[in-house]
Amino acid sequence: MVRSMTGYGRKETMYGAFRLSVEMRAVNHRFAEIIVRLPKAYGVLEEPVRKLVAEYIRRGRVEVTVSIDEAASGEAEFQINWNAAEQYVRALREMNDRFSLDAPLAAKDLLLLPTVLSGKETEAVKPEEFCEPLLEVTREAAEDLLSMRQKEGQKLEEDISRRLGDIVSWTREIAQSAPVVVEEYRARLNQRVSEWIQGTPFEADMQRLAQEVVFFADRSDISEEITRLESHCAQFSGLLAQSDAIGRKLDFLLQEMNREANTIAAKANNLSIQRSAIEIKTELEKMKEQIQNIE
Repeated sequence: MVRSMTGYGRKETMYGAFRLSVEMRAVNHRFAEIIVRLPKAYGVLEEPVRKLVAEYIRRGRVEVTVSIDEAASGEAEFQINWNAAEQYVRALREMNDRFSLDAPLAAKDLLLLPTVLSGKETEAVKPEEFCEPLLEVTREAAEDLLSMRQKEGQKLEEDISRRLGDIVSWTREIAQSAPVVVEEYRARLNQRVSEWIQGTPFEADMQRLAQEVVFFADRSDISEEITRLESHCAQFSGLLAQSDAIGRKLDFLLQEMNREANTIAAKANNLSIQRSAIEIKTELEKMKEQIQNIE
């Protein structure tokens, strides 16, 4: 199955009072490169996450962004330091007596004093405790990414297979036309020589003409190029059916197919064959753009 190198995946889950979210973005790259971004305090989890993602990625650059945040509670949680409050009250009363003050003391005043009111502390959790739930949500995000890459890859495969079918058809047309080229050249040469020697005292050297035809046939022979092009097309089709990372292999075959098409266009002294070769080169150029995105 053909896979695209581009894709996106995201999943999140709750672990106690914490929300774990994993986001993956994949783009084209010559090799497999996985970049993991974690909160600084959880750096110890980077390698396990990278190893897990590597099970799903064979080629391409994948950026994995991990967020670990404490979820906000629906109810406000706080605690009162009663010892501190009692000390403040005694101190304020003593100050009132010493300086003959008569200032009222309200509870809201105490709550504004340092250390009296504080948020409820969350029980500390070690980074290692997040490993298992984090890997689980990472796997889900990786599967989400893989699904998207496979869907895009299927579209690429359909387009490339259609173009490959056209190339195979043009190659067959070239193979059928190739044997006729030499015969056409022989007929044209005989006609020109016959026209030239009319009214002249010279006789045509038929042996020399035969040598010229043999030389032309050898120079314009494209049978080897046709055979190699057909072989490359068959290999290309076989690779599309594989489930491995095939992008680089397809790119290499595409270069070889383009080389054979160039040689055919240059050697074949026939307008029909040259037109077919140009059509092949045009399709190969379009396929090259698509293959750059295959894993």
